[in-house]
Amino acid sequence: MSGRHRAPSDDGTESRRTPIVVALAVVTIVAVAVGVFLVLQRDHGGPSPAAPPTTRSRADIEARLNASFDALRFRTPVGVAIVPVGGGTPLLFGDQTVHDAWSTIKAPLGLAAERKHGMSRTEANAVVDSDNNSARILTKSLGTPTEASEALADVLREGGDTVTVPPPHRGSTHPMLGETQWSLADSGTWTANLPCMTGSDHILELMRDVADVQEWGVRRLGDERTAVKGGWGPDADGGYVVRQIGVVTLHDGSQVAVSASIHTPRMTFEAGTATLDKVAEWLQAEFDSLPGGRCH
Repeated sequence: MSGRHRAPSDDGTESRRTPIVVALAVVTIVAVAVGVFLVLQRDHGGPSPAAPPTTRSRADIEARLNASFDALRFRTPVGVAIVPVGGGTPLLFGDQTVHDAWSTIKAPLGLAAERKHGMSRTEANAVVDSDNNSARILTKSLGTPTEASEALADVLREGGDTVTVPPPHRGSTHPMLGETQWSLADSGTWTANLPCMTGSDHILELMRDVADVQEWGVRRLGDERTAVKGGWGPDADGGYVVRQIGVVTLHDGSQVAVSASIHTPRMTFEAGTATLDKVAEWLQAEFDSLPGGRCH
């Protein structure tokens, strides 16, 4: 036969075309499969990309907390101040009548004494057990009556409290520092700055280890890292003033300071602590709304 067969192409065009077509087919199939999967996920309530977190404004937080606090309808005058650790304008709720500090003043007193003399069993007794005799010893250890008042005032100023003045002394008698008029806003501000103050670690450790007599109110909030100092005593009308300062650690590791008080004529200590337990329940219910902060 004289006819000739055409030889295969030397450039391999036909041999390369087949895998290219196959690859394109595979890509198309995969794309279609992914699309079908996403449609099915959407139709069956599957996970969708998380929305970016939103930051609530101070006004929103304050409005929410005010509404929930008012809804509690306390029958006795209760006041609360909330301040982010590291500083900030206090959020104030309820009755803001200024009362004696009572034993809450033992926290700044203990810090002042520790800075002068170092850690001591007397300091621990004053803070952990709220022992008045120990607090009196610490007061006298700061020097003359004038020096003792100045030492306390210096610690308060360092903690951002620019207003509070220790009570005057009488001659050579040291002042009774528990009689210091300490507002909730000022005590809350000082407590919010306490974790950021030089040498405050030991005081906070003592406040986290308070005796049973102080296991109420803010102490029931959060976990074992909640540091508190309670104070209580009778007012001239026969009713107790019961108050407390505390530092609470939130879920994200930030912290918030709380200062709370209650007083009404003829009120007992037990009634006061029971009411501050209800304040703690309110704070626990609003835990994720509390404005946390950190030391700068």
